[in-house]
Amino acid sequence: MPLRRWLITLLVLVLVPISAQAFDLDDLQRQLAATPSVAGRFEQQRELADLDSSLTSTGTFVFERGKRVVWELKTPVQERIELTPQAITDGSGETAPPGGEQVAQLFLQLLEGDWQALESRFTLQLSGDQDAWQVALRPKEAALRERIAGITLQGDRTIDHLDMRTPDGDRLKVRLFDQHPLNGA
Repeated sequence: MPLRRWLITLLVLVLVPISAQAFDLDDLQRQLAATPSVAGRFEQQRELADLDSSLTSTGTFVFERGKRVVWELKTPVQERIELTPQAITDGSGETAPPGGEQVAQLFLQLLEGDWQALESRFTLQLSGDQDAWQVALRPKEAALRERIAGITLQGDRTIDHLDMRTPDGDRLKVRLFDQHPLNGA
C-alpha cells in the first residue's frame, strides 16, 4: 500500500501543475485585454500570386479596444484609414463600399482576440504559451472559404504578427512592433 500511495501522490503532483498551467483561449483573451489601447508601427506585405510580386507598406497604428483602429500608411503612399465596428473610413471621411463594415469587424475581432465572435465563423487552434503563442483560424463556411484560406495570429503580450492567405494564393503579412500602451485611453 505505501508504494501505491506514493505513486498516486507522485501522479497528482505531476499532473496538477500541468493542468494548472494550461494556456487556453480565455487566458489569451484576458492577456490581450490587459492592454486596452496600444499604439505602434506596422509593416505589411501583400503578396499577389497572379503577378508574382509583393508590395510592402509601412506606417503607424492606434488600436482602441472596442472602439477603433486608426491605420496610417506612411510609405509607399500616405493614407489614413479608420476601422470601427460600423464602417471603414478614409482620411476624408469617405466610407468604404458596402461590406466594409464586415471587414472592419473581423479586423477588430482579430486584434481584440474576441474568440467567441470568431468561433462562429472559424475553427480556432491555439498553440504555445503566454510568452509565445499562435492562433490558427480556418473558415467554417464555404462562402468565407472562397475569400479566406486561413489566418494566423502570433504574439506574446500583444499580437505581433497577422498572416492571412486567400484561396488563390495571395497573402497579407502584417508585423506590429514598437507597441506601447496609450496613456489615459
